[in-house]
Amino acid sequence: MASNRYKEKVVDILFIGIQIICIIALFKIKNFDYMRMASGNLIFWVMYMILEKKQNWRIPFYIRVVTLLSITFNDLLGDYFNLYVTSWMYDRLQHIFGTYALALWIFFVIQQFIKIKLTNKRLTILFLLILALALGTIYELLEFMEDEVFKPIIKNQPSLLDTNQDLLSDLIGGVMAVFHYHLSKYLKTFRFPFEQRTTSR
Repeated sequence: MASNRYKEKVVDILFIGIQIICIIALFKIKNFDYMRMASGNLIFWVMYMILEKKQNWRIPFYIRVVTLLSITFNDLLGDYFNLYVTSWMYDRLQHIFGTYALALWIFFVIQQFIKIKLTNKRLTILFLLILALALGTIYELLEFMEDEVFKPIIKNQPSLLDTNQDLLSDLIGGVMAVFHYHLSKYLKTFRFPFEQRTTSR
């Protein structure tokens, strides 16, 4: 357990360092729209770290890593290296991977927040799919508000087709999370929060 916590701290510190570098780099090229979003993601994770420690929450190390990778891929590769604009495929892949990672992460956070362990297989599958679609919808709403309020040079939602493709990619990410759930007993990366306190990950 101590080894896992040490690895978590290393990953968190590495993520914070990369995120700060990304924010500075975006500032230097005067891309203040993306810099604001990257700063928001950094603040979001720092707040989660504080809450996690205060509430003694635990999430599998693997899910922590893929969640932070999804944020890094979004801000560093997608925004700073401009892959969202130059690559249509990257946007789709990032939506799939990001939804997959965040659906798993939020699944654990919700269980610990409401202190209910989901053990019914069908209910868990349904919950993961609904969660993925909800995440995708919320993200699209945030992009819409970002475009309307801040009027960025490069719009987050250039067309209705792009929005629908994003939502379809989010659904695929949710299906991936369901497959992860099915394979979890072999991967050992999907232990329930309440089991993590008595078993090693």
